[in-house]
Formats: sequence, structure tokens, C-alpha cells
Amino acid sequence: MNTVHVEFDIPTNLVVQAGLNADDAADEARRMLALFLFEHKHLSLGKACDLGNMSYWEFADMNSRLGIPFNYGEEDFAADRDRLANV
Repeated sequence: MNTVHVEFDIPTNLVVQAGLNADDAADEARRMLALFLFEHKHLSLGKACDLGNMSYWEFADMNSRLGIPFNYGEEDFAADRDRLANV
């Protein structure tokens, strides 16, 4: 599998202000990106869970805690079904 490495610096005061733990800020940023891309319909549920390195249940819980609508339609189901068929 090909991957793209993304790296950037976040000022410590913003990490603290955002309520993140400095030790796992990179993982948290990855989860937030997955949530954002799912919310804006750029990723299916399954792909967003993969990107965020979360189970479906962890992803659903994080959506709920952040007040992100959890829209899961027929297209999402079809994309996840196809993804699972290729595992």
C-alpha cells in the first residue's frame, strides 16, 4: 500500500487550548482529520475509521461527543461493503 507522510508543527499553546495531550497530539489530529473528511462526505465511514485508526464504535462515539451528524446512507453502505469484500 502506498502512503503519504504528512508532518506539521502545532504550537504548544494551541495543543493545550484544544484540550489535546501533547504525547498523542498526532494521533488526535489524525482522528480529527478522519472525522472532518467523513462529515464533509470525502470519505466513507469505513475509510474514515481506517484513517482515524478507530473502530466503528469509537468513531461513532467521537462523532456523538463532538456533535457531528452521523449520516450513513446507501452509498456509504455500498462503499463499505465493497471495501470489506476486498479484504
